[in-house]
Amino acid sequence: MLSFFTDPYPDELLYSAFARYHFYSGNIVFKDTLMELFGKKTIIPTFEMGNYLQFFCNELGNSYTPKSLIQQHTIFPFYAPFLPQYRQVDIRKAITLGNGQGVYNKLGIIAGSICVKKAIYYCPMCASTEIATVGEPYIHREHQLQGVVVCPHHSCDLKAYDITTNDCSRIEYVRLEENRIDLSSTYCYKKKFNGLLWRIAKAAYYLLTHHFSNIEKKNVLARYKNLLYQKDLLTNGMRVRQANLHDFVVGHYGKPLLMFLESNIDRHNEYNWLRIVTRDIKRTVHPLRHILLILLLSGNMDNFFRGMSTSYNPFGAGPWPCLNQAAEHYQQAMIEQVIITADSKTRRPVGTFTCKCGYCYSRTGPDQSEKDRYRKGRIKVFGAVWERKLRELLQKNDLSYRKMARILGCDVKTVQKFEASMKNETMKEGHTPLDILQKQATQYHKSYKQRFQQIMREQPELSRTEIRKICPKEYMFLYRHDQAWLMKILPIAKAPSGNNGYIDWQQRDLEILVQLQRAYSILLQKNKIIRICKSSLGKQIAELSILNKKKDKLPLSQAFIARVTETTQQFQIRRCQQIIKEMHAEGIFLPEWKVWRKAGLRHKDYNLIKNYLNWNSSQGGIFTRNDKVNHPVK
Repeated sequence: MLSFFTDPYPDELLYSAFARYHFYSGNIVFKDTLMELFGKKTIIPTFEMGNYLQFFCNELGNSYTPKSLIQQHTIFPFYAPFLPQYRQVDIRKAITLGNGQGVYNKLGIIAGSICVKKAIYYCPMCASTEIATVGEPYIHREHQLQGVVVCPHHSCDLKAYDITTNDCSRIEYVRLEENRIDLSSTYCYKKKFNGLLWRIAKAAYYLLTHHFSNIEKKNVLARYKNLLYQKDLLTNGMRVRQANLHDFVVGHYGKPLLMFLESNIDRHNEYNWLRIVTRDIKRTVHPLRHILLILLLSGNMDNFFRGMSTSYNPFGAGPWPCLNQAAEHYQQAMIEQVIITADSKTRRPVGTFTCKCGYCYSRTGPDQSEKDRYRKGRIKVFGAVWERKLRELLQKNDLSYRKMARILGCDVKTVQKFEASMKNETMKEGHTPLDILQKQATQYHKSYKQRFQQIMREQPELSRTEIRKICPKEYMFLYRHDQAWLMKILPIAKAPSGNNGYIDWQQRDLEILVQLQRAYSILLQKNKIIRICKSSLGKQIAELSILNKKKDKLPLSQAFIARVTETTQQFQIRRCQQIIKEMHAEGIFLPEWKVWRKAGLRHKDYNLIKNYLNWNSSQGGIFTRNDKVNHPVK
């Protein structure tokens, strides 16, 4: 058990707290500090994250938990919302129980890092306040985030501490010392790019200080698509309009800022970060670039994450109002469901709203304000309630057509048309849009059947394919709604023409064998060394599918493939021999280790094959024997 510990200050990195512990404990050797904190002397401290936190918490008598330390005193929350759930779990486990190995790779700091910081950064105003209140400065985690160049609290420029972790031993902790800190404040970055760098810093700090336990990469992607849909940057088929989005982002931030943040976007690159961040693929994108997109789409981080659980509807959340002016429930939220389709010309969303009173209307979206909920574009069905109200108004005989149209919310000609219809026939009450659709479907069914029968009587020699080309609409309708009748009336399917499906496999085997032999020679002569196997040979002759599916019919080809296929070690030997040959031709003097390094082999793999290589180390690493590359055959 630890007798005491320097409790972390608000937003202090664990690394900083451990450095202060070493200072106040009086330990001279850093290994003693590591032993006290983690029970091992071989631990390498990590700057932004941590390791063996479970052991450390146990030593403190469970005053802290690994979960709270990770959330409040590491940079992990900055990356967490944009990682898959399984990777978040792996990282927390590595920090809690292990030495943190591989954590930075899983965060993407190694492969996808931008705006890398090689020093410890601090805010002079924060440091001044801390010296006055707690008596010492400490390392803030928000100041170490990549892409953050100003303090999110004071907007002044961050400054680099004059001692870096690279200036000392790997097991040594660096502590901020007052006499090494420049407390003068500058605001060069605040004036640059119209304050956007400060907004980015505050957005990054928001990620650190909020706990998104149930949010992962797929939730963020869904939220992006909702917001892109609102801004007409997403098709109704949920495909991102990448060219428009590129212009939107670059036009808002400008190329100078994107280049400053190492986030420039090549619109012709299929894998630029803007395409990756809006696609459901396994790649992860740096949180700084997520912040750029979030601020552009939502305005601030809180708006984005508060609306994370809501799915976007171009017509707002239901229920929706009935706009039947003839009904007592006019403008009341009576409609529970909306059918959304795409306009055939503009591809904008079109919503169809049907009320229980029979009134059915549609409008083009998306809605831009609350007033749009009470806007109707086209009335599809008036319904029995509306028609009953029209009949009552006509029977009064004391209102003009214009007045009746204003009461009913329609055009004057609509009133006149219904009046003429009422005079000619008795109105049928109670019909709904569903009844009308069913009636239309029945009519189509009957007429399409008649059309098919007529064609087959007039042209009995037509095949199934020819009939389908003549009447594709009728064919698809009947296929979906009356497939049994359609299959019964159609002519018998014709057998394939030509050789009736017969293939001379013996001749085919000989042809493929010749192609394989030619492909084998080509692969051996290529500059880029490719392993000889069924896959590489089949791809070279574009016959990989038949080699896999019909191998029992191709004995000669399969025997040849089996004879020339390389094992892994044979391939490694050939690759090293090729490198030996090239180095000998150029007269290059290189040590042996560079051969297996250039061949892309691990040391243990190279040790298994080095005795098969022509190597002479007595002459400084030059190859002097005959290095002719002979393909090893089993």
